[in-house]
Amino acid sequence: MNQLFAVFAFVLALGAGLPAQVAAQVTEASLTAEGTGLTREAAIQSALVNAAGQAFGVDLQASMESTNLATDILANGEEDTLMVTALNSNIVKVLRSPVNAPILGYSVDDAYALSEAGWEAVVTLRYAKFERMGADTNRRSIVVVGSHKQYGSLLRQTVSDAIVGSRRFDVLNRDNEDIFENEKDFILGGDAAVAELARLSQASGADYIVIAELTSLGISNNNREVIRMTGEELVKSSVSGTLQVKIIEFASRKLKWSGTQKFGATYPGVSHVGAGALSKLISNAADKLVSEMVASIYPMRVVKAMGDTAIINRGEGAVSKGETYAVFLEGEELIDPQSGESLGSMEVEVGVGTVTEVKPKFSYLKMSSGNLEADGSYILRKAVKKPAPPKRAASPRRAPQEPSRKDAFLNN
Repeated sequence: MNQLFAVFAFVLALGAGLPAQVAAQVTEASLTAEGTGLTREAAIQSALVNAAGQAFGVDLQASMESTNLATDILANGEEDTLMVTALNSNIVKVLRSPVNAPILGYSVDDAYALSEAGWEAVVTLRYAKFERMGADTNRRSIVVVGSHKQYGSLLRQTVSDAIVGSRRFDVLNRDNEDIFENEKDFILGGDAAVAELARLSQASGADYIVIAELTSLGISNNNREVIRMTGEELVKSSVSGTLQVKIIEFASRKLKWSGTQKFGATYPGVSHVGAGALSKLISNAADKLVSEMVASIYPMRVVKAMGDTAIINRGEGAVSKGETYAVFLEGEELIDPQSGESLGSMEVEVGVGTVTEVKPKFSYLKMSSGNLEADGSYILRKAVKKPAPPKRAASPRRAPQEPSRKDAFLNN
């Protein structure tokens, strides 16, 4: 027992003396809890289980039932025991995190016999806590999959960039696994502080899978044509294709949205279409598709209405100064009586506005017609320019005619 305890005490000593802020997002936190039991040791164990459960938001009672370890009191009055290892083992089991051992140690603040029977104990648990960078958001998370043997990486990159630019989703990276594995090995090694283990097993799962496909792609290089009269040889290359993007909900595997966008270009004087030209074409197609997708899932909205001026929830990269939008007042939600599915809300067009100023995350809209109420719920859609009515051809001027006899008679 003493040999085992010496080993675990050494492990705990590695975590002793950690600064309050080990790194920007990993901190050493503490939590105090109470527990009761028939013996002093049982009361301490109960308090530790309660503290660990509160710290990690899990119920450890069931997984700790078979764990009954005695505590050993050190000379300094603190109790660092095999219970720490037992707690970490159960935390790993409940959280299904094979490399995360976040409990660093504990101290017994008080332990006393109850007047009737049993003991009560108060403990303070020390544990490594990971805090995500930045403010919490309600954004859905997305993984982009590029389905093409040759251009899969290009598809993933261009579609991911377009989605990131929309600022409506969190894009999860599934590339460069070797780099992540190397960093994981460093944290598990002897050079990293013990609390750094809290960084592991924090990867997020995806809400949606985005599948980007090239449903057709044709590249014609080095097309040559000789002009008979001059003997001059002309060279050109061309590319055409269709990009398709599908959004599938991971949990239900339901197809939530799908769209296609054609692209193409001809390059006179070019003998070969390079990767840069193809990337630009696919990127432009991806931008258009993602714009349609975002408009469908998250319509552009008025954040604040001030009479004939409004602030909208789109900024740089999403809108441009001078663009015109139709503004609609949202009304009653419509429900399909057969499926019970929401058909969206009734929309009444209240006017047209023009973007006058673009900020990084929002923009100003000036209404050219109509006013907005402060308590109204408004969405925007790109204004469609109505084609001008065709001009009527001028009637040819008819030469004056000699008055008929009847006309002459009536004019006399």
